[in-house]
Amino acid sequence: MEESIQNNIKCPIFCESYAMIKNIILKFEKVNSKEKQDYAHDILVEANTLLLCSNYSTKNPDCPDCHTISRNCLQEYGYLLKSNS
Repeated sequence: MEESIQNNIKCPIFCESYAMIKNIILKFEKVNSKEKQDYAHDILVEANTLLLCSNYSTKNPDCPDCHTISRNCLQEYGYLLKSNS
């Protein structure tokens, strides 16, 4: 479901950031544990950037969807950083 939502978001800020996230995820899947932490950090930076977007509006249906996807990234990759804090 998330992928179909992601494909429907037209916001250029989301499109640029999520393209970077997807690129980082592709690299993440091919590296060792230490490098995974570095890539997870980069994913979290991009996800947080989206969550802090100054253009957020509850009137724009893309915005809540963007936040949902961003929070999912935080949950999915955040554990890697928490386990070594």
